[in-house]
Amino acid sequence: MRAIHYFQRYSQKENVVTNNTLLLFSRLYSYNPLRLETFLQEILKDAPIEVGVSFRQQIKSKAGSVPDGTMTQASFKIVMETKLLNSHGHAIEQLTSHLKAFGREDKKILLSLSPVEPSDEFQKEVKNFIKNHNKKTNSNIKYVCTTFEQIIDSYENILSDQDYEMKDLLEDYKSFCEEAGLFPETDFLMRAVTCGWTLDENLEFNLYYDPVSRSCRKHKYIGIYSDKCIRGIGEIENIIHADLIEGSLQVKKSATPVTEDQKQRIIAVIPHAKEACGYEIANDHKFFMAKKFYPTEFKKTTKGPLRGVQYFNLKKLLNIDKLPSTEDIAQKLRQYNW
Repeated sequence: MRAIHYFQRYSQKENVVTNNTLLLFSRLYSYNPLRLETFLQEILKDAPIEVGVSFRQQIKSKAGSVPDGTMTQASFKIVMETKLLNSHGHAIEQLTSHLKAFGREDKKILLSLSPVEPSDEFQKEVKNFIKNHNKKTNSNIKYVCTTFEQIIDSYENILSDQDYEMKDLLEDYKSFCEEAGLFPETDFLMRAVTCGWTLDENLEFNLYYDPVSRSCRKHKYIGIYSDKCIRGIGEIENIIHADLIEGSLQVKKSATPVTEDQKQRIIAVIPHAKEACGYEIANDHKFFMAKKFYPTEFKKTTKGPLRGVQYFNLKKLLNIDKLPSTEDIAQKLRQYNW
């Protein structure tokens, strides 16, 4: 049966993308205003945005009086401009024309949203324009640019494992962005996945498995995570949905033609997973086949374990335009933390 979507998919026009993005924000606000505040502060580069009403007691006013209690709400306005072109999508004249949309809000943010961030030169030009505008009008507008990828990563970071409804919502937004082509540079993307119990198994068979119901973004590399560290990285050679029926592997779908070696690795890992971990993966699973997992130590130094999955743009992380071999990437990752 076809899944019901939270986000409309009738068009890829900018107004639909903007509407879906605002809906994502709105649902988070309805769920938990403080979560929205944390999320906005992350995508707005730590701008001090306060969401919701603040309740305080015995606070001295500017006039010197001390009321028993106060309820206040700081005002802010975020003006969003969405562009779907992969590069240089924003026109400075159109973007800066939105400065007229601000009023007397305490915090004013001009937010540009696109698949990739505008060039440094473009950002500098916009910031200089706004700086001069602020001087002339005695205003305090701040310019921030973000991407759909950054929105998803930030949204994911503020959710806990128990936020099931919001996780489902985010998965559908990811799927929408994927279908709309809003994720660039998938050839540089590494998907980090938890595999504490199956680490040795993943390394031995050079694969990772997931239920077919679990969606993910397009990515070229898999990083296998255990005990606060990504322990291995492999380049994906195929993604195979297959069932093992009476000892015979029935391939239902694959990204590329399935080789005999790939078949044998899947056939071998299915009983191993059941015996070693109690996992039943003979049916309704997809197998991410790696060419080879190379050991690495990409340590997580931030608080808490990896929740679910996390995506890394290796091009940005390693600050290189062309990625070397997977073995060399594994060595370079040892020099970084996250």
